[in-house]
Amino acid sequence: MSKALVSLVTTLGDDELVLGHRHSEWTGYAPHMEEDVAFSSIAQDEIGHAAAYYSIAAGVTGGSADALAFGRDPGEYRNAILCERPNGDWAFTLARHWLYDNADDVRLAALEESSHSDLAALAHKIRREERYHLIHANTWVRRIVRGPVEGRTKLVDAVSEAYVEALGLFEPIEEEAAAVSEGLLPVPSAELMARFVERMAATLDELGMPTEAQRTTDQAAQFEASSSGDLIESDGSGLVAPPTAPAVAIGGRTGRHTDAFKELWDVMTVTYRSHPGASW
Repeated sequence: MSKALVSLVTTLGDDELVLGHRHSEWTGYAPHMEEDVAFSSIAQDEIGHAAAYYSIAAGVTGGSADALAFGRDPGEYRNAILCERPNGDWAFTLARHWLYDNADDVRLAALEESSHSDLAALAHKIRREERYHLIHANTWVRRIVRGPVEGRTKLVDAVSEAYVEALGLFEPIEEEAAAVSEGLLPVPSAELMARFVERMAATLDELGMPTEAQRTTDQAAQFEASSSGDLIESDGSGLVAPPTAPAVAIGGRTGRHTDAFKELWDVMTVTYRSHPGASW
């Protein structure tokens, strides 16, 4: 159980930590004072959740949550590629925020049934806190979709850009077979992805966004996770073919990251690396 548990909670923590740092970059730069406060608060929540996940891993390995957060080389992080992408403009940030928090809600709902009691309790607690992130994201998306054409167009384009990469959140984790077998992860990643795709297809339809975002969503429903962790297209026959949709950004779960992540890692870990082992 230990190896699979460490893999699972480290992956979850990495997603939260890296996205939390990206959100924190809006502090002092957001387009509204209220959003300066909101995104700072959301970032603090995400990093706090990362610390809680890392604490479970540290309890198994005998290490520390700080060392897990800041003491690894870039290739040792298991966050999804979506989380590390630069913020870009406000539209992309909102699209990623909206997609990530919907995906995380799907994931947390499953983890509430984890066989590991501490992880199940933590998932329940985090899901209650993340509810406010979802409310924030949904409020913004609905406001923009029902507003002026320019804003709506920018948001639709951003959702289209981020959506396929959001599927990388459901790239199978290392030790997934053991995690599922032991009930740590009650639902395989492929099934979680299917639930997410179904949720987002219904939401986009409700919002009246049958554009590139909806088309991308419909294409995503045709993909499933292979045992190797790649996303492959299925025709329902059990046979698979290479994807024909835009390339899905996967690899984060095995330590493959973008150049942007190395830059983020340099900033994120500089204090820890400057004073290794220090207590504050």
